[in-house]
Parts: sequence; structure tokens; C-alpha cells
Amino acid sequence: AQEGKLIEVRSANLLNVRTISDQEVRELIGNVHLVQIEPGEIIRIWCDSARQFVATNKVELFGHVRITRDGVTVTAPEGVYFGDERRAAFTKSVRLEKGAMTLTSAFGEYFADEKKAIFVHDVTVVDSVSSTKSNALTYFDTEEKSIAVGDVSVTSSENNVTVYGDSLVHFAKRAYTIVPKNPRLVQIDTSEGGIIDTLVVMADVMEAYRDTVHRFVAKGNVAMARNDFVARCGEAVYLMKRERIGLRDQPVVWHRENQVTGDSIAVTLFEKRLRSIYVKGRAMAVSRSDSLFRNRFDQLTGRELTMYFAGNKLERVEAERNAVSLYYLFEDQTPNGMNRSSGDRIAIEFQEGKAGRIKVVGGVEGRFFPEPMIAKRESHYNLDGFRWIEARPKRSNLHVIREAHD
Repeated sequence: AQEGKLIEVRSANLLNVRTISDQEVRELIGNVHLVQIEPGEIIRIWCDSARQFVATNKVELFGHVRITRDGVTVTAPEGVYFGDERRAAFTKSVRLEKGAMTLTSAFGEYFADEKKAIFVHDVTVVDSVSSTKSNALTYFDTEEKSIAVGDVSVTSSENNVTVYGDSLVHFAKRAYTIVPKNPRLVQIDTSEGGIIDTLVVMADVMEAYRDTVHRFVAKGNVAMARNDFVARCGEAVYLMKRERIGLRDQPVVWHRENQVTGDSIAVTLFEKRLRSIYVKGRAMAVSRSDSLFRNRFDQLTGRELTMYFAGNKLERVEAERNAVSLYYLFEDQTPNGMNRSSGDRIAIEFQEGKAGRIKVVGGVEGRFFPEPMIAKRESHYNLDGFRWIEARPKRSNLHVIREAHD
């Protein structure tokens, strides 16, 4: 054994000394207490019985094994402690505790010098706000950093949010987590009618900041869906406690038959139900005017646009600054021309999803296009920036099947 790394026996009810393969072996039975003293710290070991190999400075530990060092406690039914390496290995039901954090797994190793632990198979980490599961996990004590790999899931009991991924890195001191590959966020909620309503978010990378607003940041090929709300963009920020979702980098939002685009989009919820959608920069709202006339789209543009909802239904849309509207007219389901209006501000009220009263304020201009002029030429009259995106994300494709991660 290396000098200064000897394992000392502090207590045992019974001591037997034997020679096995020319090596002195001490058998310790009953209330075993061992220590290894290093400059500045002491590793303490307790167990029911132990077998100490003096020459190799190794101890086999049996029954109610407990090892403590600097606020970290590791327990298991049995294990082996290697004194020269200051390493403990466990092959059954290992448990590590530090403060409010508890980590359990089938197998584990603890490295005292590196202040590192490696856990494999059925790994679970529970702290005051979340539970993490994975196939394997490496924990760095000094940094309070965890790296989990293999069918990873993190569940927050406070807000019913679970994030899945191939792997994650968690920094406890910074309250920051990153899922760098195949992340999925799932938030399960129950609507007023008792129906399960689930928010699903997918992206290339996902980050979580456990700050005052509980921020989730999704980056790269972001797609999300909840009830009648669907969106995609390059980057999304979900402020959970403020019930606000910010979308940027070519964002698109769909709500039922309505499509919204712009430079940036802010979605506001109230009690987890859609309250408003605010669009800034090249804002445009589009909806199919009639299912029988698939080339006719009602359109509204402006530098800013806000959609207001009640009971998950669209009530009003307001466009401001260079506002322009284009709406098709029907009489008893028979097409009857089109109106185009512009002004400083345009407000449109909706009833049962259909546009009703339209109010134009400031610098008002309007023109009616009779049916013979626009028939089969609808695309020529679309507003600047018009695009109708058929390939909207489907929640069935985003939804995570839990069994795939169990």
C-alpha cells in the first residue's frame, strides 16, 4: 500500500487474521468502522462485515455499506474499496446522497480523488424539483455536474414537464441543463372538460434554465403542437411561469385554419390556454376563405399584428402600420368578388372562425374586385409576402411514446 493511504480499522466486534495465497487477510465482523485519512479530509466506511487485504490495500465490504466523504454519502448492500486508488465499486443497489440530491442505480463506482461517480443501469437522480432517469450517468461532485446518456428523461413535478433525449448535461450550481441531441419536451395538462391536453416540442437542441421564470430554449428545426395550436421556427423560448412563448428565425404559427408568419412571434397563454399571438415585422395572417375554393385565401398584413383569443377561439385580429387586408366575399356560398382595404390600422372581428365586421382607421383606401375579374386568377391578387404552407407539423408525429424510453 502507498504511504499515507493505509486503511485503518477503527472498530469491529470480532477480528480474525488469516493467510490466503501468502497474503494477510483480516476478517472484520460486526459494527465495522474503517477510515482512510488524507490531508484535509477523511473517508469513513461502515458495514456489517469486511475482508481486508493488507498487501493490496483492498477491502471487501458486506452488509449495510456506507461511505462518507465531505458531505457525500454512498450506500449499498455490498462493495469493494480500493485504498491505493481511493475508489469504491458497487454491484448492487447503489445510492449516493448529497444535500437534497439522491442518486440511485444498479451499479456504481465512486472515485474519491477525482470526486467523481459513475453509475450504470436504471439510473435515477431526484432533487427538490425534478427526477432524472437514464441508462448511465457520471456525476462530478466539485462542479455539481451530471452527464446522463441513454434514454434520458427529466421530469419536473411542479409543472408536469418531461424532457426526453439521447443524453443531457446538467449543471446544478447554474440551474442549467442542455439536451444536445433528439430532445423532446412534453407537458401534460387537463383542460376544463377533463380532456388531456399535451404540449409537445421538438428541436435539434434544448436548454433549460431553472431561473425565476423557468426558461426552456429550443434551437434548430423547432416544432411544437398543443390542441389547435401548432408552430415551427428556428428558435423558441418558453417562459413557463409567465406563460409566454417567443418564436424567431422564420416562425410560423397555425391555429385551426389560420396561419401566421412574421419576423418574430410572441404567444401568450392564460392558465395554459391561448390568449394572444403578437407578430412583429412583416406580419401576415392567412386563412383559407372557403374549403370549396382552395385557391382563395383571406389575408391581413402589417408591420405588427395581434390575434386575440377567448375559449381557444379567435375573436379579433388587429394589424397596425401599413395595414392591408384582402377578403373574399360569398353570397349563399356563391363567390361574389373580393375586397382589398388599407389603412394605418385594420381590426377584424371573428364569429365561429369566420371574419365579420372589418374596421379600417387612418389613410383609408379600399377597392372591390368583381367576381369575373378574379375568377381563376386568385394568385395574381395575393398580398406581398403571401405564402401558404401545407406542411404544418402534426402532433401525432411529435408525440413521444413513453414506452420507447422505458
